[in-house]
Amino acid sequence: MDKLLLRAAMLGSVRELNELAQQNTEILLGTTLRGSTCLHISSDFGHQEFSMSVLAINQSLLSSINLDGETPLIVAVRTGHVSLASAMLEMCHQLELSNMILKPDNNGDNVLHHAIRNGHSDLALKLTAVGHGLSKGVNKYNESPLYIAVLSGLNDVSEKLLEILISSHVGINNRNALHAAVTKGNPG
Repeated sequence: MDKLLLRAAMLGSVRELNELAQQNTEILLGTTLRGSTCLHISSDFGHQEFSMSVLAINQSLLSSINLDGETPLIVAVRTGHVSLASAMLEMCHQLELSNMILKPDNNGDNVLHHAIRNGHSDLALKLTAVGHGLSKGVNKYNESPLYIAVLSGLNDVSEKLLEILISSHVGINNRNALHAAVTKGNPG
């Protein structure tokens, strides 16, 4: 990745982005050694204006995946930038990129896993409405979103996931969401 673009992404400098892209839009396709694009970097820092400016120039970056298997949407959720994640989620809908919303990272965590794990209830509820496929996801530790929601005490999210018939309920060590509820002292 061009060092000036990396700097602009880290600082969220839309002016520098526009100057670089004006010279050559292909510059946005560069990646770091970990495979992150400028959109991954700006998502990590929560620079919403920069991220939306990048996507106005090249929407395909929304589908980019780094070496950790993360989309920019997952990075935004994982790092707690809910407003940016919501804007990206909306753009995924507009561009009919539901497959990118469902894409898990290398640990098997999808964007719903990350939203729940980080306590973003409103975003998690929005994600359950987006696609029920997210509720079926089970990561490499055998954790479903429902299991994590119950353990995290996110009752509103747990209840919503229980309404989705295809939601997975599995958890680690051959446990499930009911085991987690009992452990938390909240059966049923």
